[in-house]
Amino acid sequence: MKPVSRRKFLNNTVRTAGLGAAIGCSPAGVIAAQGSRPQTLRVFSAPQAETYAAWCDHLAIGAAEAGVAFFVDKYLAENHTESLLLIRYLLNPPFADFYLGGIAGIEQESRARFSKPFPELPRRARDAVVHAAVTSSTVAWTEPNPNFFYFVSRSDAVDVVYGTMRGFRDLDIPYLQHIRPDRPW
Repeated sequence: MKPVSRRKFLNNTVRTAGLGAAIGCSPAGVIAAQGSRPQTLRVFSAPQAETYAAWCDHLAIGAAEAGVAFFVDKYLAENHTESLLLIRYLLNPPFADFYLGGIAGIEQESRARFSKPFPELPRRARDAVVHAAVTSSTVAWTEPNPNFFYFVSRSDAVDVVYGTMRGFRDLDIPYLQHIRPDRPW
């Protein structure tokens, strides 16, 4: 058996076991260590990605710019055992239906309350849709559970905004990842 370097061992452990947080990096940070983020969508349509990005950006400012929709889409398109999304630990696969249902729910709620798609809503209206999800007081959105979807999507948003070198720098926290990424995630 050939010896494995410490770097290769840690990189493989992070990638296969989803243990990024155990060595001081988030799933988005792990993607950064593996290369660049994808530029094409494989599961989300462009309007679905726009809605999810707007939703997540409302939960963590900067999530849309950081590519949250591409981050999630990447792992929905791949084998669930390779997924770095929080949902992997909370539900059984497949996960795409959960996300697509949540995005549809956001749009249903937005249109029921304000007759507009979520990305077109002003901040206060977006606040109302998010608040309804958080407090389980939605009028049109029932599945998946809006409160649970909020929890999962907030994790995605926070991961891409704060789980990177830039995010750590913005929080004035030393970035202590073993393998420095070449790109944001």
